Amino acid sequence: MHFTKLELHNFGVYRGTQELSLSDGIDGRNITLVGGLNGRGKTTLHDAILLALYGKQAMRYIQENVRSYDRLLLDRVNRQASDPETYVAVSLCLDDGTILRVQRAWRPHGQRAEARVLVEKNGAVDPYLGENWSYYIEEILPFSVARFFFFNSEKIVQLADDASCAQLRRSIRSAIGGETIDRALEHVDAVIHRKKRSLAAFAQSPELADCRELEAQLAETDQRLADALRLAHAAEQRCKALADALEDRERSFWASGGHLGRKQEAIQLDMQRASTELERAREEALQLALDPATPLIMCRDLVSQAYSDECDARQSAAQRYADALVGDLHRQACDHLARSGLGAAELQLVQRILGEVLAERAPSSSAQDSPGTLSAAGMMLCERLLAEGFSTIPRRIRSLAERIDAQRDELQRLDAHLVSDDDQAQARQRFEALKSAEAEKALADAECARQHEAVDRLEKRREMLKAQRLQRIRAIADREQANGDDARTLRYAAMSMDVLREFRARLQRSKLAQLSGTVTACFRELVDKDSLAREIRIDPDALDVTILDPDGNQLSRRQLSAGEQQMFAVAVIWALALNSGYRAPVVIDTPMARLDSAHRANFVRRYLPKASSQVLLLSTDEEVCGRYLDLVRDHVAASHTLNYSDVSRCTTIEQGYFEEV
Repeated sequence: MHFTKLELHNFGVYRGTQELSLSDGIDGRNITLVGGLNGRGKTTLHDAILLALYGKQAMRYIQENVRSYDRLLLDRVNRQASDPETYVAVSLCLDDGTILRVQRAWRPHGQRAEARVLVEKNGAVDPYLGENWSYYIEEILPFSVARFFFFNSEKIVQLADDASCAQLRRSIRSAIGGETIDRALEHVDAVIHRKKRSLAAFAQSPELADCRELEAQLAETDQRLADALRLAHAAEQRCKALADALEDRERSFWASGGHLGRKQEAIQLDMQRASTELERAREEALQLALDPATPLIMCRDLVSQAYSDECDARQSAAQRYADALVGDLHRQACDHLARSGLGAAELQLVQRILGEVLAERAPSSSAQDSPGTLSAAGMMLCERLLAEGFSTIPRRIRSLAERIDAQRDELQRLDAHLVSDDDQAQARQRFEALKSAEAEKALADAECARQHEAVDRLEKRREMLKAQRLQRIRAIADREQANGDDARTLRYAAMSMDVLREFRARLQRSKLAQLSGTVTACFRELVDKDSLAREIRIDPDALDVTILDPDGNQLSRRQLSAGEQQMFAVAVIWALALNSGYRAPVVIDTPMARLDSAHRANFVRRYLPKASSQVLLLSTDEEVCGRYLDLVRDHVAASHTLNYSDVSRCTTIEQGYFEEV
């Protein structure tokens, strides 16, 4: 069997008629990928298939807390629709080629919903199939088995977190047909109850007295079992509520800066280091300010001018000293020439030449320069300032200013993150409240496990009392040799119950060995650690599931990581679907919300291509994306995106997967 089309009319967030065409696997392309953000209608598609096929039977699987089927239907009516009718329809092709279309439609009528089922066979309406569809679909794909083909991440998480294995046992019992046998046993037991009351001839027999005592004990056990089931359900609900509350507290704790409260000491150390660095920079700035050269930066032009003037004065003084020497030498030369005895013409020529050469160096009596005011040490300091100080000191000033500003900014930033005493007390209170919620959740989990153990004990006692009562009834029938129909009915009913119990035991033994091997193979396929589990064994009587490590030792499910536990749940669902004997599409709603990257890759690469010949995968943009989309791309037959319009407040189904076409 495979689906060919899904139709939704004014259902949930889908206004008007929206259709999704589907195809069976062709050339290894078995996956129809439907992408949508949260609240865009992925779960609505999943619920539409279940509702169209199973109607009221799928009510609690779709919404556990709903109490009325009419309420479920009315809640699914699109509020923006002008058409009063709502329907969901699924077209499917059976293995023999028969084409069926089942449409479940309803209209609001006060607080109730007027619902009807229309079934078409090969294009023609078949009223008989419409009236008896609930029986016919059980032959195609029983609802107890459909749960292994249509599931979502919540069901995987519930199965993975099922510490008592109660859901796991129920799932295994459904897959191997145990629930059908249990219902048959209940029907036969009801027949025994009715016929036994009519055997008035046995009213005084001791066997009947024993039987009545057993009936009283059985009634008491039934009452205790009902109470235990109620308490177990309440414990499960409490665990779920506490888990949600714990998640909210964790989110609130981290959102309110809980991590900063935990990092208080680290922030204070960083602030101390920043303060020390700031003080060091300030000390260096003070030392630089005390340097005599630093204030001269403000009057560097005056220093440069003074140095230049001093150099000019020194040069003028040297020039005057040199000129005086030259003048003295000129006079001495002239005196020597006058006494040399030269002729007048020669003496005049030599004097003229000396005058022309040395006249420029003759001292000027009118030129008087002010003497220099700087010492040699002052001149050296000025030269150092002009060569180095006036370039290095500004750089040091800028560097120190940047360091001081940076440390001040760092202190402000850290101070903004530093939790005050009041905030720290509040953070500590929130942390203590978080720890208290975790402890309360652990106690609730333990109480839930105890309640499930109590349910198991009472169920075993109930089965034991039923077996003892059956023995008494058989003894009554054999001893009194009743010839009436009631006695024969009792005897044959007792024989039937023995046969059914033996058949159930043999059926479990024959199927569970194969199921254990399938679960083991599926789990090893999904988990990268090949050495994690050698075998997953299912007890044929108690239906307890045991994981054995490579050494043959029992491995607790609590020893598995969260991702491995979910892979274990997927492996169980996969194996149950494979061993159910039915060929059906697989519909998965957001299955990878809590898987890590490694297990997501295994889920996409190893499970989806092999899950069925037709897989409808409903995914968010953070699940099947990037490399996970690349891993599964070769197996995708078609892709669609659920686009929601804020204007119309409705979702439409469009071709292509998010940004891809």
